Amino acid sequence: MKRFPLPDLLKGFAVFLIVPVHILEKFIDYSGRESLFAKILLVLGGPVAVPLFMIIMGYFVAMSKKSAAQNMLRGALIFILGIFLNIGLNFHLLLKIWTEGWKFDPLQAIFGVDIFYLAGMSIIILSVLKTLKYGQQWVAIALILFVSGSTSYFNEILMVTERNYILPFIGGEYSWSYFPLFPWMAYPLIGFLFQKIEPQIREFIQKQKVVSIVFIAFTLILVVLSSRFGIETTINLSEYYHHTFLFFLWTIGVDILWVLLLWFVVQKFSDFPVIVFLRWLGKNITAFYIIQWLIIGNIATAIYQTKELSVYGYWFAAIFLITIGTTWTYEKVSLRFAKTKIYSN
Repeated sequence: MKRFPLPDLLKGFAVFLIVPVHILEKFIDYSGRESLFAKILLVLGGPVAVPLFMIIMGYFVAMSKKSAAQNMLRGALIFILGIFLNIGLNFHLLLKIWTEGWKFDPLQAIFGVDIFYLAGMSIIILSVLKTLKYGQQWVAIALILFVSGSTSYFNEILMVTERNYILPFIGGEYSWSYFPLFPWMAYPLIGFLFQKIEPQIREFIQKQKVVSIVFIAFTLILVVLSSRFGIETTINLSEYYHHTFLFFLWTIGVDILWVLLLWFVVQKFSDFPVIVFLRWLGKNITAFYIIQWLIIGNIATAIYQTKELSVYGYWFAAIFLITIGTTWTYEKVSLRFAKTKIYSN
């Protein structure tokens, strides 16, 4: 399959920035999580991590030549994979609940709305959108505005007093709902829309270079002027997971600038070792993401938010290196298995 350097680099950066946040959230004590260092990690892992990954996913769903049924099946399988991943990363916790009677609802762990659930549901919705013969772009725009603009409303009406494990997938400020459809569905829709109008955008940039430069400069100014609001929302994880329209706009502005920066990097420094490594990471993002969560999640049960910030570097280095090694091994085994299968046929 043909690889695209820029999306791989963007995904590589995204998953690289997610791991430090996971370690921070699960291992480090309160004072460490309130430090300036922790806030910097949260900001780095905020607008250019999950939002940008979902934008890229939406772009490639729009580009896919597979049938709607095939894409919907893929979305369903990713959703199911999310269930198994949640069970895997919480296996130690679930074992403690079962064997030692820990007072924690296991369904919150299993149905915690993480990225795989969001990705699976988003692919299914985008697959339905692709079946429209006309006006896919306009429907995408309408959905983007609806999802991003009505999150506050859904955050209120979807909160119910009785125990519920369906509504958190849609929205509401449930503690185990990290990436619900409202507001996060807006990002794959952005990627879908961009792919549909990409030729017009490229033509406009070529013909209107001055206007394009002014737009970029204007975006930079707006992002900087609203950076305090954006940063404060990012470091407040509850607000970040359930953010509203203004933060969505700020994130899109940051992502535009980030994509342009990494596009320049890819053009000028494509063979630089760090860039090659991050592109490899992006190519293997699914395996890397699963492995790091399996490690971090199961260790967290034993040391949850008890470690001082001074030992953060050791934990990060150990987990990152183990995850890299395991991912590399998985890739080699998978490639060898694929070659053996081809030769046997």
